[in-house]
Amino acid sequence: RWLWCSGARLLRAKAEAMAEVRRTRQITKSELRTLKKRVAQLRKKGFDVWTEDELEREGWTLAPLPPAAADAATPSMAQAADWDCGLACVQMALLSLDVPPPACSLKQLRARLSSDSVWTADLVYLLASYGIQCEYLTSELSAGASSAEKAGSAFYASSLEADAARVDALFARAASEEGVSIRCCKLGANELWNALRDDDQLAIVLVDGRMLYARAGRPPDGDFEGHYVLLVGLDDTTDSFRVKDPARSDRTDVVAAKASRRAAPRHPLD
Repeated sequence: RWLWCSGARLLRAKAEAMAEVRRTRQITKSELRTLKKRVAQLRKKGFDVWTEDELEREGWTLAPLPPAAADAATPSMAQAADWDCGLACVQMALLSLDVPPPACSLKQLRARLSSDSVWTADLVYLLASYGIQCEYLTSELSAGASSAEKAGSAFYASSLEADAARVDALFARAASEEGVSIRCCKLGANELWNALRDDDQLAIVLVDGRMLYARAGRPPDGDFEGHYVLLVGLDDTTDSFRVKDPARSDRTDVVAAKASRRAAPRHPLD
């Protein structure tokens, strides 16, 4: 499940970040890719060249690049309860789009909801209520109450029956609701990576919280744990996504693209 947002503040942050690149002679992502291709071609021809040497020869540094524009424009915020990670992600997105903090506090966001059982469809309508244009990509245009896997999940067991009718009604209203765009679409890690290449994009994603930071080959025990995080950019040097996690609000995490594939839900969810 993906929600996309963009705005002018992110574009301003992008310009400021690029100005910092020029001041410090830190190589940009596109220039680094070009240099790596050139080195690869020379090595195929038998030349003994290395990327690090070429960087030094041309006066570049591989010191960490300034944060992506969306990262720089987006404050880190913490969830207040075990169920409002999605609201914290919406709050971060709204703050990055210049919504005044008092107008998008977690208290204000909760007041706009009819339930504390928050589904992605609720987040779409919540963003739309602030006049934010976003697109919701989902593999199933319903609550999916008939899904045997979901019905058997302890994570959904307490709320699925009660929520199904309400969430299905939100999907049914979407076509006629201004500012609400919902599309049936499966987005792989590569497509997500390419979409986030544009630095003025944010994506709210639903992941399996157990798997997001799990080490490869060591899957954690237990049932699926739905958790929302906000993707705010890419780290090309490590092939990773830059993640604002409301459960780890003291930093921006870097999550490898292959780890994000492990954390993706394995069956249709809300």
